[in-house]
Amino acid sequence: MSEISGPVELSPHLYALLTEFPHRNAANVYLITGAVPTLIDCGSRDSFPALARNLSRVGLEPADIAQVIATHGHYDHIQGLHALRAMNPSVPLLIHENDLAMIQGHDAYRTAASVYHREFEPIPAAHLHGLRDGQVIPAGDGSLTVIHTPGHTPGSICLLGEIDGQKVLFSGDTIFGSMSGLNGADLAIWTQAIVRWKKSLDRLAALDFDVFLPGHEPITGLPVAKEKFVRKLPYFGRMLNPWFSLDETPDPSEVDDNQLAAPHGAQELATAKPWWYY
Repeated sequence: MSEISGPVELSPHLYALLTEFPHRNAANVYLITGAVPTLIDCGSRDSFPALARNLSRVGLEPADIAQVIATHGHYDHIQGLHALRAMNPSVPLLIHENDLAMIQGHDAYRTAASVYHREFEPIPAAHLHGLRDGQVIPAGDGSLTVIHTPGHTPGSICLLGEIDGQKVLFSGDTIFGSMSGLNGADLAIWTQAIVRWKKSLDRLAALDFDVFLPGHEPITGLPVAKEKFVRKLPYFGRMLNPWFSLDETPDPSEVDDNQLAAPHGAQELATAKPWWYY
């Protein structure tokens, strides 16, 4: 397990406050400091003590956070909001309008809480602000532009802004993310999501940015140069699980219950190597 024991300064106004890789129950959390202190995602409830501890180490407290911008509505990215709001009752969660409905309910599958064997605690509408594509949000001493990138979830977004002279894309799970297993899934929705996701990735490839910060990547790899994303993009969609490739067949005894067989009755199994391996 690779975890950070303290905040990591990525640039003078940008920090990684939380990373787990492979992650147990929380996504990466990033902090933008300045006039509008902003968290990009806020992790899970279990990870909140580490998040609060690392905030204090950069001279801030939960009460100082002006807003949390969610890259999407999954448990590991936003469930820590309840603990944050216990210390900062006015802090809002900004999230794309297409993910609003699912995080106000208990659906453990769509919120990915089932992946962590947890219940999802709904987030009341009063704590939420819906976002739209192209919206500009003040953050730190600058601003972030919302790029709607559906696929991982209907309301997945990326956030693009200039921080300390570098064009940074916060990509959530749009880049390097995977999809939930097929158990309990609606195949039609699952397939449509892959098509939408590919369009989103093509849109990102055309954007001007220097580096990106994904939702799940070890601190040693951050930030990630755009060139890596462009180089890996052709691997998307090789299998039903969209970032996996077909050039190896693992021993069946090494494939767990969530490993997906190739569609349409193919005999080969997807390799366990995710897309960024190649």
